[in-house]
Amino acid sequence: MSDIKCSAIACGYNRNRYCNKRQVNVEGLFSRSKLGTFCQSFKNASISGITRAEMAFDMYDKITDDPVEVKVACSANYCTYNKNNMCTKDEITIGNSNAKYRSETECDSFKLR
Repeated sequence: MSDIKCSAIACGYNRNRYCNKRQVNVEGLFSRSKLGTFCQSFKNASISGITRAEMAFDMYDKITDDPVEVKVACSANYCTYNKNNMCTKDEITIGNSNAKYRSETECDSFKLR
């Protein structure tokens, strides 16, 4: 289970700088640094036309005390936290506050094996 800090302000799942999506996918198959990674789950509601109501099924409320398991799938094979394509780090950070597209995000928590 991971806490996901997110500085990608335009992402519809971002709430108070935390990701509110139940399942997050980080990509970066052959990446050897954070620059080759990105958040596949990023959705810019203003560009894609998707509404928060449509995104609600994938979200949870970070404000409640209800325990919610957040799973982070990860294809960054060279990251030390990737175990069987799942992130094992307790807290990860998705970066680039100015990102408008998923390709502009990056996993700031990436650490080369």
